[in-house]
Amino acid sequence: MNTIHKLTELFTRFPGIGPRQAGRFVYFLLSSSHSYRSELIRLISTLKDETKTCTLCSRFHSNHTEICSICADKNRDNTLLMLVEKDVDLDNIERARDYNGYYFVIGGRVPILDKEPSNTIRENELKKILEGRAKEGLKEIILAFSVNPEGENTTQYIQKAIESIIKKHNLKISTLGRGLSTGSELEYSDSETIKNALKNRM
Repeated sequence: MNTIHKLTELFTRFPGIGPRQAGRFVYFLLSSSHSYRSELIRLISTLKDETKTCTLCSRFHSNHTEICSICADKNRDNTLLMLVEKDVDLDNIERARDYNGYYFVIGGRVPILDKEPSNTIRENELKKILEGRAKEGLKEIILAFSVNPEGENTTQYIQKAIESIIKKHNLKISTLGRGLSTGSELEYSDSETIKNALKNRM
């Protein structure tokens, strides 16, 4: 296998990237300037070292602090905590500019036949954060997961996993309402759809 084929195969491991798109990436790089390729290589090689995981919400961030800029913002609404599957979901909701609470990234979805869901998502970290947030004024937890079978399974699993904490602190738990169609993912939803789903959360 030559270099072009090897690099194409590596690109197909990216989420949502098929062989044809991967091939386009490779040929784009071949026609790009040396300085562009060098900068890309530099950024990729330093990405892990220059990125941290926020100790409060578990999102990736490039601040040189333990917590990200969102969690450090005292002007946000501490009565709200939204749970999302992944960082790109959080980014998409922030772009909609209609939510001013805090977040927690659970790190994925719970597959329907998963025998050890606690190893798939950040369940223990979530429980710890909920206890801490509850003492600081948390009132409502919003489950913002994909509207598909795995997303629904994740919702049910999380609800059961944090049930005792909900009762202990008398917290409200809600899910995104009308606006998100069946089978959709937050990552690909536009701002207006997200605003409607937040407004009509149940």
